[in-house]
Amino acid sequence: MTPEKETAMKRLSFLFLVTFLVFAGCGMPKETRRGVGNEGFLTIQAVPDDAEVYVDGQLVGKAGQYESAPLELSSGTHRIEIRKAGYLSEFREVYAGNQSRHTLKVNLRKAP
Repeated sequence: MTPEKETAMKRLSFLFLVTFLVFAGCGMPKETRRGVGNEGFLTIQAVPDDAEVYVDGQLVGKAGQYESAPLELSSGTHRIEIRKAGYLSEFREVYAGNQSRHTLKVNLRKAP
């Protein structure tokens, strides 16, 4: 590798690292407070409504069951995934806490 290419690669790596650190610091609150009243609630409106819902990598049920009865989430930031075979999955991050209420609207697209 020529010295010019090596220098360019080092600069690109440095730029990538700085960009990553900037965006990593811009996230939602990560703390978790336990206790009564610290949870949050998530209503899910998904098409198709039989898509599976995962919270932090754990299957919690089908999307349709959380349209009329919200999903209760412990306080903190959670990664929500809506997936169904034959469709492209959707991902969201939701911060729950202090009796917060969120609605997640997802229309899964068919996989190519």
